[in-house]
Amino acid sequence: MNDVLRAAFVIARRDFVATVWARTYILFLLAPLVVFGFSVAVGMSAGSKDREASRPVVAVVADSATVQALQGARARLVAGTSESAFPILSIVAPAENVEAQAQRLLADDEARLSAVLSGTIAAPVLTGPRAVESGGLGDRIGLIVGEARRSIALADAGLDAEGAAPRRVFTQAAAGDLRTTRMALGKGAQFLIFFITMLLATLLLSNMVEEKSNKVIEVLAAAVPLDAVFLGKLVAMLGASLVGLAAWAGMLGLGYVFVQTLQDWMAVPQVVPAIGWPAFILLLFVYYATNYMILGALFLGIGGQASNIREIQSLSMPVTFLQLFVLFLAMNAGGGDPDTLAWIAFILPFSSPLAMIAFAAESPALWPHLLALAWQGLWVLLIIRASASLFRKTVLKSGPRPGFMAGLKARKG
Repeated sequence: MNDVLRAAFVIARRDFVATVWARTYILFLLAPLVVFGFSVAVGMSAGSKDREASRPVVAVVADSATVQALQGARARLVAGTSESAFPILSIVAPAENVEAQAQRLLADDEARLSAVLSGTIAAPVLTGPRAVESGGLGDRIGLIVGEARRSIALADAGLDAEGAAPRRVFTQAAAGDLRTTRMALGKGAQFLIFFITMLLATLLLSNMVEEKSNKVIEVLAAAVPLDAVFLGKLVAMLGASLVGLAAWAGMLGLGYVFVQTLQDWMAVPQVVPAIGWPAFILLLFVYYATNYMILGALFLGIGGQASNIREIQSLSMPVTFLQLFVLFLAMNAGGGDPDTLAWIAFILPFSSPLAMIAFAAESPALWPHLLALAWQGLWVLLIIRASASLFRKTVLKSGPRPGFMAGLKARKG
């Protein structure tokens, strides 16, 4: 066992140095940040434009008193909710024939109106297509009219329409909000582990094919046990990915500090994982490592069976679907008492790291993580052993004799 570990360390050091000290590794580190920054910028710009374009505009054709009451009612409702919750009110001076004017306004392409509100506060008329009702626009206009009526009635009675604000008593947290936030934190950690593993672990497929075509694997297998070669390559790529994670985290941290210094709108939500931040961050890295090792060992075994890049491209789609299935399965592990699907996610080795990091965000128990890490470590060794054995039999042709069915096929060939 010591010889295998010693040989694996030599292989890992060789691959790690060759990967990290390459010039292309710097481009590899910068590429995700550039893509992430560009995606965030485009998403924010497109999202802002989409939100603005999707907000309905309602023309208000009424007298000045009605218009003032409706605008005041909308302002009070928006103050308690959000600007996007209610349609934009566009004020239009009424004509002699309001019904014909409403039809002309709705047919105007430049106005881009969704409906026309006319009449008075006591007898409002909303003109527009049936889609107004299905989209909820009619209900929101009804809320604005109702708020205007209430305000006018209170003013006529000599009462303040604003009402008295309740006295606030602030606490550290509420159990319901804290549970929701911890669920979101757990799912965010799941997606982070999934995304980085998908970004980095699939490189093992092409790496194995490249060294297989260059006969490097055969040379290494002749010098050290094949299990040590697979383990060393996994550890090397894990180390290179952790270096990348540290670099990305450092750059994002510096960027956050810089932006936080300039603006105060990026406040971090006040949430603490159930297990605590130090243990949660440690488990985040540990579960990333086990997730990478399990999937990486599987990808090494798959890549060892491919003979060229074309076969790797054919295998990339099933591998991606496998990772997506694992993510969807693990996302059912959080949020309440575990059900059958959640227990499957905890036990299945490919989804166990993702499921357990969500568990860490919602539960303070520590012993399940020790049990899960031992279980995941066992599967890392089993998959490495199975991948190495399969590679030895099918590629190096140096394993034990094939079984009866394989031998029968060979005789027929």
